[in-house]
Amino acid sequence: MKPRKSEDPLPGRAVALLLVLCVSGMRAETARYSVPEEAERGSFVANIAKDLGLTGEELLARQARVVSEGEKQYLQLNQHTGDLVVREQMDREALCGQSEPCL
Repeated sequence: MKPRKSEDPLPGRAVALLLVLCVSGMRAETARYSVPEEAERGSFVANIAKDLGLTGEELLARQARVVSEGEKQYLQLNQHTGDLVVREQMDREALCGQSEPCL
């Protein structure tokens, strides 16, 4: 096997591996929290930054956000502090109907 010269291009697999290693630091995190349906607007749920091991500045730089499946946004994230709070009171029946458990 002849040694590769430094001018030779990297094989495709090596380039792909380098790309994967560079991008692997960027990933989506999923977190789940329980919120009582009686929780009032403004009620504290959790500190996302602390749970993910990040600072508020890092959340802001990464453009962290709460993604809702429905039309209503029930939770609100303060990107500066990492605090997740209730934005709108939840109604279990409206969200899940009769299904158990309600997730």
